[in-house]
Amino acid sequence: MPSDARMLIAVRVVVVTTLLMASLIIQYTVTELLPINYIYLTAVVTYALTLVYIAFGQLVPSRRANLLIQVGGDLLVETLLVYFTGGLDSPFSFLYLVSIITASMLLYRRGGLLAASGAVILYGALADLMYYEILPLPEQSLVSAVPWTSSRLYFNMATNFAGFYAAALLTSYISEKLQKTFEELDVNRQNLAELRAINQNVVDSIPSGLITLSSYGTASFINPAGCAILQSAPLAILGKHVTELGFFTLEGWNDVRVSLAAGAIIRDEIEFPARDATRNIGFAVTPLQTLDGNPSGYTVIFQDLTEMKRLEAQLRLKDRMAAVGELSAGIAHEIRNPLAAIAGSVQVLKGSASLTQQEQRLMSIVLKESERLNKTIAEFLRFVRPQERHPVEFDIAASLAEALDLLMNSSELSTEHAIRREIYPVSFQLMGDADQIRQVFWNLARNAVQAMPHGGTLTVSTHVHDDTYHILFSDNGRGMSDADLQRLFQPFRTNFPSGTGLGMAISYRIVQEHGGRIEVVSRPGQGTTITVSLPVVSHAGVMVRRPSGAFITA
Repeated sequence: MPSDARMLIAVRVVVVTTLLMASLIIQYTVTELLPINYIYLTAVVTYALTLVYIAFGQLVPSRRANLLIQVGGDLLVETLLVYFTGGLDSPFSFLYLVSIITASMLLYRRGGLLAASGAVILYGALADLMYYEILPLPEQSLVSAVPWTSSRLYFNMATNFAGFYAAALLTSYISEKLQKTFEELDVNRQNLAELRAINQNVVDSIPSGLITLSSYGTASFINPAGCAILQSAPLAILGKHVTELGFFTLEGWNDVRVSLAAGAIIRDEIEFPARDATRNIGFAVTPLQTLDGNPSGYTVIFQDLTEMKRLEAQLRLKDRMAAVGELSAGIAHEIRNPLAAIAGSVQVLKGSASLTQQEQRLMSIVLKESERLNKTIAEFLRFVRPQERHPVEFDIAASLAEALDLLMNSSELSTEHAIRREIYPVSFQLMGDADQIRQVFWNLARNAVQAMPHGGTLTVSTHVHDDTYHILFSDNGRGMSDADLQRLFQPFRTNFPSGTGLGMAISYRIVQEHGGRIEVVSRPGQGTTITVSLPVVSHAGVMVRRPSGAFITA
């Protein structure tokens, strides 16, 4: 049974039960006997029809049929009530309008006209039967029998019939308008829900952070990307003033509000202290307005520029290295040729028997420094003009182990130093130039040992992740400052007295040419971790290229 049909049954039962209870109270509290026995009969008929409605609803699922049979039953009950309360003089003839209005609201114009026609037929038939005394007035009646003239009968019937059809037409017209309005409202509500879902999806999907501020600068909304960038939960952001979020000072925020009121757009960058490291965040502040154009707050759109800053630093490093290479290659050649002549001449002069011991010692110093200078120039030329690579498939784990064995047996490793190996897997094939990769291992391991002048532990570990072979060199030495990190891969920039400043630059170039990258994490006094990431050979034997470059994290 439809829900509105069940509701109509429930309302009818409540009304009739209330009327029946009121009648009983009147019957037993008033000393004078009133003619209300017909109310009991009406209630019994109503309850009986209710059972019929319920049974019909179980058999016939049609909403229209269920409502029509209930309205028809109500018209019969109302006719019975009108008959018992005076017939043509009954004050309850208005009850027909209740059924007509109900039918018009639930079944619209056709249902209202059918109900009005049913009321006209029943009321007209009752009036004719009683006028021609075919159906006598009941003995117990609220009104006394009054003779009716034909003109009065026709006028009464005409006014009632006009009222029935007028109520049906007007109510059905309003109901249809309401129905159309409800349908349009449902469509608009659905469109609004879809638009809101799309808007929410767009806000949640954009990679930039978004914070909306009230007119006082209090955060009222933040999207998921904003929480990820700030590394905070929404509850830690919402309700806080923008000055508490680190974007502005109180004085700066007051200046920003004045600038925004003048129509300016504020753009700036800040260093935001995050859990892992300091992040560079770029943001823009714009005024927020309502649909009427009235100011309602502000929006803060921000992005994490840390990676972009790293890429910019990498690009600047490449530009500097390219400029140094182009400029210095020619200078190195020009220096190397006269240096060879000077060294040869000094060697000849040193063999002269007329030289004193002091002169011999000075000649030895000149030769030694010439040899050292020639070695530096040779390394520099190797850097600016790297050797041709000969990529082959080799065991990179074994190559790493050999480089560490060589370091352990060298004079650079003292008894205060220790090397801990965590090489897994113990054997791994990689495509590349084995000699150049071994040179990278040697340079990084030597630098780590030199960073621990008073002893310490160098931990070398490996792992494979996402088709990339990672080698980590971790020491617990003196670490590096931000300035040291910025010049780490620049040629002729070294933190060690005996270094040439080319080892890290050469390592960077080799890793870059192998399609890998170097990542450095360091803190002053807390040691340094350098990670070399090299692409793994695919099953087809083709090297998997990765973004190359050096990424430095303080």
